[in-house]
Amino acid sequence: MSRRSGRALALACLSVVLPIEAAEARGVASTGSDRIRVVYEPPKKAAYRGIYDSLRRQRVLERVGAIVGLARLPTRLTYRLKECAGEANAWYAPENRSVTLCYELVAGIHEVAPKTTSPAGVSRHDALVGPVAQILMHESGHALFDLLRVPILGREEDAADQVASYALLQLGGKEARTVVNGSAYFFATTGKNEPIDKGGFADVHGFSWQRFYNLACLAYGSDEKRFGYIVAKGYLPKERAEGCGEEYDQVAFAFETLIVPHLRVKPGRGERLRRAFEGAARGR
Repeated sequence: MSRRSGRALALACLSVVLPIEAAEARGVASTGSDRIRVVYEPPKKAAYRGIYDSLRRQRVLERVGAIVGLARLPTRLTYRLKECAGEANAWYAPENRSVTLCYELVAGIHEVAPKTTSPAGVSRHDALVGPVAQILMHESGHALFDLLRVPILGREEDAADQVASYALLQLGGKEARTVVNGSAYFFATTGKNEPIDKGGFADVHGFSWQRFYNLACLAYGSDEKRFGYIVAKGYLPKERAEGCGEEYDQVAFAFETLIVPHLRVKPGRGERLRRAFEGAARGR
């Protein structure tokens, strides 16, 4: 898949996800797929009520579900927002084919986001939108691997990160920078307090700083002009940056080979594809 066709594909899908914390959703009535089920469990804690109201009003789960529902899923997939007994987490559960996002995790994102703008220039809006979009797309990657029986060479957590990053990078200009900057801020903030020990090296997840650099590399590799500031400001070492175009192309080729054949709408060119995906996501 060329960078142009890949951008057209994901832009059509993911433009409906963002902005999560911006204006109310307009005209999004359903996921557009009978294979997607969405559940917003009302929180018991009053502190989470604002999160419940905001995400439900913005139809965040419906938007992500509409994107994933464009694939020919063999069975129903459930997206659920719920309290998780104090656990700040999100996961895909193959036993009941569900993606769960915990109030505790979203609350944690709100807590670490800058009140206005960080010293690196990341706004609070970006720091809220980016991580939620990345997390939901990451867990959706796990769901697609399982339901579509997509082969994985390497660690599944890394592969899910690549699917999420590749898809989010297809957004146009400002939106792409929003999710990249916000997600990178979250990874960097988490990484500052993350212990580096033998237990961490044994974990199936990469360290937060590794995820930060992988995202930064794919961003720079996708468009050196748009994301040139990542290297210019020293966020990505020049030695790594030299091969980021090849890294991005490798992920794009894998997406075309492994995911695209399962889509109900085949990639095409220009406005035709964009309208097809946006219509599906809006239930038309």
